[in-house]
Amino acid sequence: MYIRPGMLWWAIPAFLMLFLLGLALGFASGQENMEEWSAAEEKRQDETLLLSGLLDQLTERGELSFMVTIEECVLKGTYNQGQFHLTGDVGGHKVEMKRDEQERVTVWIDGKVQDHTALPYALYTPHEHAQLLKRVLDSAITIPLQPESDQGWRGFRLSVPSGEVTELLDMWLGPSFSVREIAQQAANQIAVDYQLWYDEQSGRVRQLDLELQFRTPFGEKRDTLKFRM
Repeated sequence: MYIRPGMLWWAIPAFLMLFLLGLALGFASGQENMEEWSAAEEKRQDETLLLSGLLDQLTERGELSFMVTIEECVLKGTYNQGQFHLTGDVGGHKVEMKRDEQERVTVWIDGKVQDHTALPYALYTPHEHAQLLKRVLDSAITIPLQPESDQGWRGFRLSVPSGEVTELLDMWLGPSFSVREIAQQAANQIAVDYQLWYDEQSGRVRQLDLELQFRTPFGEKRDTLKFRM
C-alpha cells in the first residue's frame, strides 16, 4: 500500500487514537482486576471477622454445657475455660473425667482412679482450641462449608498451616506423645483441620470438629474429635 507524503499527517492522530485506546483498555482491565482483588480481600476480611466472633463465643467466661464424641464414645458435661467435668458410659463402663483450677486431670473408670496419661488424648476444652485457632486465623486456609442437612447450620473448615501443626499436636495429644521431637519433615506429613459450625439464625456456635490425619508409607490414619455445644 502506497501512502502519499501529503497524507502522512493523518497517521499521527490515528496512532494517537490507537495509543489512547490501548491505555483505556489496559486501565479498564487493570481496574477490573483490582475490583476482583478488592472484592476477594473484602470477603476474606468479612470471613475473618465472623470467625473471630464465633471463636470468642467459645472463650466466654462462665460454665458452658458441651458434649464430646471420641470415635463411638460420648461424654457429657460442662467446661469453664480450661476446667471441665465430663461423664459417660464407654464400653459398658462408667467414665468420669475432670480438670480442676490447678489444671490437674483426674480420670475415674467405674469409680477407680486411672492414669490419665494412658489415654489416647489429653482432653482440652473448646476454650483452649479456640485460643489456638485465633493465633493462626490470619494464616489458616479457610473454606466455607455448605449447610449441614436441614439443621440450618453453616460452617467453615480451617486448615492449620504446617508451621503451626507441632504446637497444636502438642496441646491435642498431651504429654504422652512428645511432638516437640518430631522433625519438620515428619510434621509436614501431619494435617490438622477444624470444622466450626454455627446456627445461621441465632449466630451461635453449635459444633467444633477436629480432624487429625497422619500420612505414612503404609497409608493414612484419621482421628476425629467432636465438641457439641
